[in-house]
Amino acid sequence: MTTSHALFQRASRYVPGGVHSNTRFQSPHPVYFHRAEGPYLWDVEGDRYLDCTMGNASVMLGHRHPDVDAAVTAAVSRGLTTGVETEDAVHAVERLAGMIPDFGRVKFANTGTEALMHALAIARHSTGRERVAKAEGAYHGWFDPLWVSTWPAPDQLGPAERPAAPPSSAGLSRSAGDTVVLPFNDLAATERLLREHAAELAAVVVEPVLIDIGFIPATGEYLRLLRDLTAELGIVLIFDELLTGFRLAPGGARQVYGITPDLTTYGKAIANGYPLAAVEGRTDLLAVTDPSSGGPVGWVGTYNGHGSAVAAAAAALPLLADGSAQAYLDKLGTRLREGFAELSRTYDVPALVAGAGGHFQPYFMSGPVTGYRTAMASDPARYAILHRVARERRILLPAKPLLHAALSTAHTEADVEALLEAAEEAFAEMRSTT
Repeated sequence: MTTSHALFQRASRYVPGGVHSNTRFQSPHPVYFHRAEGPYLWDVEGDRYLDCTMGNASVMLGHRHPDVDAAVTAAVSRGLTTGVETEDAVHAVERLAGMIPDFGRVKFANTGTEALMHALAIARHSTGRERVAKAEGAYHGWFDPLWVSTWPAPDQLGPAERPAAPPSSAGLSRSAGDTVVLPFNDLAATERLLREHAAELAAVVVEPVLIDIGFIPATGEYLRLLRDLTAELGIVLIFDELLTGFRLAPGGARQVYGITPDLTTYGKAIANGYPLAAVEGRTDLLAVTDPSSGGPVGWVGTYNGHGSAVAAAAAALPLLADGSAQAYLDKLGTRLREGFAELSRTYDVPALVAGAGGHFQPYFMSGPVTGYRTAMASDPARYAILHRVARERRILLPAKPLLHAALSTAHTEADVEALLEAAEEAFAEMRSTT
């Protein structure tokens, strides 16, 4: 019995499924890890893995980046943990403000889900409306009105021009089904739905790139439609940049598309893996959370602005600000995409890799991928072969065929070549078995 298996048995005595996030469960048991550095993880057996998940893409600078590590160590040595404001939080905010175009005001939270909960509270108060709209297939955390139409089964989709809102978990509020689900990148259907429900909608929440189903960019026309239409209809437009900031550009998708929403949520890379998220947006909207002026929307949380997390952010953000990190990640991603395209031609297996800023997603299909319904055409059996072969070579990829993988600035060209070597073995197996 391996040490991981033994730990899983011990954990399972008290923890349902033995894991604290269900996405970590693997059959017959998850791998338990002991330490991390650069692009690598070491499990409790002492085996080293090339990490191509990077904390769900949060660890953009690599594990244990020396500058971030030193900042966190210094924060811990000062003994400050939680429940108070710190100088590091001010530094982090100032550095964030220097990166994001048209920066307004900001407040910290702990997770992306919490940030979106706060953003929706602001939107509901400001509009006097209740309902929310989101894109089909998008994941925005586990808050009831947003945890619908997340990786829905084919028989739950509903009509393409009017998608259904199936719950993504049992136990959600009945009102979660009131969420309006928009067909991503479909301008006509999206406009029709938003105009139809305008009097009820407080907010539209959108990832400028759908990343939890791989990597599917919005067209510029689609985001411009959302910006113009929400402004016309008095709906708050919220960009979920938990995964696009700060990988697409130092200023996130806002910089890439040149479109400024009313509110934006950030997380993941903001503190290189430490638990920190933020809501940024228009001064008048964030003002409703200001206790000094009697703002009516509450914003509380003992762990908000935790000492170690804001120290990590203050150290990490300057390393992402000049664009060199993003350029390096795009260089690695270009090599990865070119390598997969060559393997696809050589082995006559339809495949493409979508991505940017170190995000990457292999789709086993001819493409194009424009939304959740087209992404579903990717062959899960072929992805399973790639995942298994990579795992045998101690390379970590997400187990789900529609999720997202990620590189960090600690990865090298040699690491990409190692991944392509594993991919070639997988492609050869695909050709021989299909």
